[in-house]
Amino acid sequence: MDLKRWSMVAAAAALVAALGLASWFLLAGRGTDGAENGVFANDCCGTVRLEGGTLALNDAQKVRYAIGRDSAGAYVLPVAYVGAVEDRGFEVDGTRPVLKLRLDRMPRPDRLTLYAGRITYIFRRKAAPAVR
Repeated sequence: MDLKRWSMVAAAAALVAALGLASWFLLAGRGTDGAENGVFANDCCGTVRLEGGTLALNDAQKVRYAIGRDSAGAYVLPVAYVGAVEDRGFEVDGTRPVLKLRLDRMPRPDRLTLYAGRITYIFRRKAAPAVR
């Protein structure tokens, strides 16, 4: 009986460790190849910069992210909740469930969409500065 209990505890610990490791790899932004990199802007709240697994909001707050794909298409999955606050910028909250920020295509998306309840914010890619 005691051996059976220890086996169950060991199996549960191994499962928790495997799930934690898988989550860490996903949420640490691993696997992003830079195809999404760019700056996206919306008049409501400012800019979102995607760069190699780091999402920068108005070049101030930074949040790690991973790129994923589901039946609705490509998306950015931040490690924390990222929401828009109209006319004030962004809100980052580690206690709220994360939202997917939708990309219109991959590679090199032109639009990033953030859904906030009934409001949809569309961020359009800003042109890269000309190199001389």
